[in-house]
Amino acid sequence: MMSSSDSELAGGTGPRKQSRNLNLISSDPYAVLGLLRGASPREIKRAYFDLVREYPPEEQPESFKLIRVAYEKLRTAKARAETDISLFQPLTAWEPRGRKRKLDLRFHPADVWLLLQLHGDLGKTDFEADFRTVRI
Repeated sequence: MMSSSDSELAGGTGPRKQSRNLNLISSDPYAVLGLLRGASPREIKRAYFDLVREYPPEEQPESFKLIRVAYEKLRTAKARAETDISLFQPLTAWEPRGRKRKLDLRFHPADVWLLLQLHGDLGKTDFEADFRTVRI
């Protein structure tokens, strides 16, 4: 006769619940589901459904939400890869690039007068090019 642990190892229909170390307040989805980092997709799915039975949404909605979020982060291969990368190297907080100096938007009439003298006719003293002989 097989014991319950022997039937689990043999793939029988023994009890499926495993002793998991749950941490529902962790940001690590593996810790929330009580799994190791190398868990297979089947183990992830099994852990999720076991926890949903243990923490039903009708009775413990907050715990269920945390479990559901952890499962969504590990559900697909793409989401799991992104999660593993972010667990390996945590995302840094966004910071704006170095700010440029603010423009001096104050208006000074003397500056406008200086620019007109330098680039316009106000600083001009030779007007011979303007007074040419007229040919008729």
